[in-house]
Amino acid sequence: MVRKTHIPLYVLASLSIGVASILVRVSQASPAACAFWRLFIASLLLLAVSGTSHAHALCSRKLLYPLVAGLALSAHFVLWMDSLFRVSVAVSTTIVVLYPVHLALVEVFRGEKVGLGVAVGIAMAFTAVVLLFSNSLAVSSLAGVLGAAEAFVASLAAAMYFYTGRLSRKRLSTAEYSSATYLIASLTTLAYSSAAGDNVFSYLQNSWPWLLALALVPMVGGHTVMNYLLKFYKSSTVTSIALAEPAVASILAAVILRERIGFIEVAALAMAIAGVALVIKSSEG
Repeated sequence: MVRKTHIPLYVLASLSIGVASILVRVSQASPAACAFWRLFIASLLLLAVSGTSHAHALCSRKLLYPLVAGLALSAHFVLWMDSLFRVSVAVSTTIVVLYPVHLALVEVFRGEKVGLGVAVGIAMAFTAVVLLFSNSLAVSSLAGVLGAAEAFVASLAAAMYFYTGRLSRKRLSTAEYSSATYLIASLTTLAYSSAAGDNVFSYLQNSWPWLLALALVPMVGGHTVMNYLLKFYKSSTVTSIALAEPAVASILAAVILRERIGFIEVAALAMAIAGVALVIKSSEG
């Protein structure tokens, strides 16, 4: 079972990552710019809070885990954020949150024990994701298909990021792992944006409040909290937090972006939330 002291962290992370898609859409910045500033600002904040004593993690053999995780995280953000401009928030977030399912399958393949409650909860959430995905993409353009594909590949990249994080948390503290990973991911994203001719610095004047919010809320309050929890729980259990993201994001999109949400979407999102609750209740520390 999840420790009672950790339940508020689960709630915080769920709500924090749920607002990410809305911040990206209202920022008026490119997907690469949103990804870079979200990562770069968060890495500086963590380095400032933790102090320079953690900098040795960047200069040792411990760098391998943050390096792999950083590359995966960069790919995850760039692809997913781009998908937000091709398909609706509901479709994008429901596809991208498949990564807890990928991780659960990896754990089964590795022979790790996954309890019945966890399996049923993930199955419920996955069914909800498929239902929402199928309903939303019943009629799709080429841009919609590309956006859906981007979100799916982003979910695979996220699975690699969190799985590597689970392994690294046996050797590195939350501050060491997160700051190094975010910095590597931000530099990778900067290299990509430069190659693509996208000047990430040109968006600061008009978009800096939203970019700062992306770093503080979904990155620090979401991903960093999840990285902390990886020390205590399996990666599939921690990442099940993300399965509530479609519900939070879709409701906000309906209110703020005026994106329409129908009965099927509401039912599917309710099923996803129920699945997350079952996973949290049934998971073993």
